[in-house]
Amino acid sequence: MAERKFPEAPTSGWGSPRALDQPATATATLAIPLDGLTITAPPPEMLSQKNVEAVTGIPPRVFLDTIRAPGFPLPVTKLGKLRLVEREAFVAYLRALAGEPSSRRTAETDERTRVAAVLAAAGLEPVASTRTDRASVPPEGARRGRLPPK
Repeated sequence: MAERKFPEAPTSGWGSPRALDQPATATATLAIPLDGLTITAPPPEMLSQKNVEAVTGIPPRVFLDTIRAPGFPLPVTKLGKLRLVEREAFVAYLRALAGEPSSRRTAETDERTRVAAVLAAAGLEPVASTRTDRASVPPEGARRGRLPPK
């Protein structure tokens, strides 16, 4: 059996094993016009009156009125005049509001059905009435601001 001898590799320079293991790279400068790039940032984690219109399309006044309304379910962080709400939770809240009108109609129908059942149990019938924008309608023939003559 013949024994082969390999020449020793130099310890530095182009012939070194370290230089042979690395892939060859090239460096180039590329000029791209700025109008050819689109850079998008991730949406903010928190919404405020300053960024809510850019993220959701809701005007700042509507945002502030919504988060100040009684019964608003999300936590609001106050930093001076700035009001912050978590973006994902606020968007989920808006989606829930968008799906709510049909459930409101169902609740109104259920209430009318329950009222009709109570009236029927008492031997009465519901009477349709015209809706007015006033809290109460004065009886016919009543005059405003005068007492009846004695």
